[in-house]
Amino acid sequence: MNAKPPLSAAILLSLWLAAPPARAQADKERWVRSQGDSAGLELDLLAKSAEWSMADVESEVSTFGLSFTLVGQLRWLGRLHLDAELPLAYGDVSAEYKAENPHVDEQSSAGSFLFGNPTIGAHYARALSRRFAVFGGGSLSVPVLDDPSADARATLQATTPSRAFFDLHRLIPKHLPLRARGGIEVQLATRLFCRTDTAVLFALPTGGGDVELVLEQGTELEMRFQDRLGGGLRLQAALTLTDEDMAQLALEPFVSYEPEEPGYYGRAGLLVALDAPLGFGLADDKVATLRLAVGRRF
Repeated sequence: MNAKPPLSAAILLSLWLAAPPARAQADKERWVRSQGDSAGLELDLLAKSAEWSMADVESEVSTFGLSFTLVGQLRWLGRLHLDAELPLAYGDVSAEYKAENPHVDEQSSAGSFLFGNPTIGAHYARALSRRFAVFGGGSLSVPVLDDPSADARATLQATTPSRAFFDLHRLIPKHLPLRARGGIEVQLATRLFCRTDTAVLFALPTGGGDVELVLEQGTELEMRFQDRLGGGLRLQAALTLTDEDMAQLALEPFVSYEPEEPGYYGRAGLLVALDAPLGFGLADDKVATLRLAVGRRF
């Protein structure tokens, strides 16, 4: 049994418990997600299949990926916050091959449950006015996926595309991920909010291979209603700078529930890849991921 995931989780928990008590978040900053204390669970579900047929030969490949990540944010010192992520994933890739002459009917599958790369980090968040806030910080992920087995590689194949190449630090194998991120949050009107975030992933190889450099940029608009329900659109782009022509666009319509006071929150969306190689997401064997997030703000 690999001892790295439990050890990493113990380290994260120790840091969390050792942090000093958080100050009460000011009411005017409740809408700013980069501030305050929160804990939650993010879930991504991706299922797709592709079929090929020619003459008397038929084949089909199906993939199912389920990834879920425990996330936490803790106000630590003044405007400095601690961040933690613990990703897990389950995936399955199955193939079926049939032929009439000669008669062949074969099936195979691979997949497993695995721990991803635990992440610890920190960011600075500040409201420059009642309607404008900024944040910036960085993180380091513990590379626990050093030598994935065949089943683990199948799981990665099924789950890695689910966020359209965003957040690759959670499941990238054989690399040490370092990540810098920042963004702004703006209250455009009483119930209209805009958020934009940018991150750079710098992944160093741990067992051969090449450095991976990915630029992530996302922008979303959200409208909230009087009953705390809301909805909006998120547009994101991931640029793999170490590969040629590897820009991936994706669009996510979503609905949300946000408490005006400390309490539970929720969000559900459908992330649809817009262009190659993962899109268009509503076509066969392309990426359209059901995304769910639940948690509590304190």
